[in-house]
Amino acid sequence: MALTIAVHSYRGGTGKSTTTSNIAVLLTVMGRRVATIDLDLTSPGLHVIYNVSQQMLRYTLNDYLFGKCDLSDIVLDLTDHLGLPRGKLYFIGASMRPEDIARLMQEGYNETVFRELAESLAKGFDVEYVIFDTHPGLTEDTLMAVLSSDISLVIMRLDRQDITGTYLLSQVLRKFGKVCYVILNMVPPNMAKAPELAEELSRTLGMPVIGVLPFYDEVLAHRSKGVFALYHPRHPYTMRISQLVKTLNSWK
Repeated sequence: MALTIAVHSYRGGTGKSTTTSNIAVLLTVMGRRVATIDLDLTSPGLHVIYNVSQQMLRYTLNDYLFGKCDLSDIVLDLTDHLGLPRGKLYFIGASMRPEDIARLMQEGYNETVFRELAESLAKGFDVEYVIFDTHPGLTEDTLMAVLSSDISLVIMRLDRQDITGTYLLSQVLRKFGKVCYVILNMVPPNMAKAPELAEELSRTLGMPVIGVLPFYDEVLAHRSKGVFALYHPRHPYTMRISQLVKTLNSWK
């Protein structure tokens, strides 16, 4: 079975999709078979980081949810596209067409679809990891993705709004019995060096903090023009993500 991971956040602008793409790529570089799914259905953006045009997506997740195509029609193999030396990286993108987004918001979808999607990817594509890049906040699709996942990684910035919102999120997810972990992102460099930071936030949030990612000008300047770890494999940010990936790999 695949380990299913939901990556989400209480607010937008936390670097959720950037973190998702780098984790997925570095897992693949380790030789793993990974599928990433853009579940930010109202504002998809993961395809931009992967340098995937809408023309490359013959069908999207929206088409699959509408029953217009089979699973094999929406799975895009990015291994060669990204020049990955080993493993397999698959991608399922969401539609950017306003009419598709509006229809999905109006009609909704089956509550079991994401769990079934992960199971089908494991069986049909021998995938070991399925990573959902969700919409921020406590929306219906986010909760459905979380409930369909084995673990959740909550990306947050170190400000009062994020801390308050992530604590609320942890309380809601705990009621569903879900396993959740926190990744602190864009932390001021002087604070990121404090050894007690992760432990203190873990107690405050009621969820273990498993990663602290400092703010780097280079990551911001990259502006989602590809997966950062592929362009800067020896950068401290890439090294930090690599440590997270080793943790995830040990869980599998």
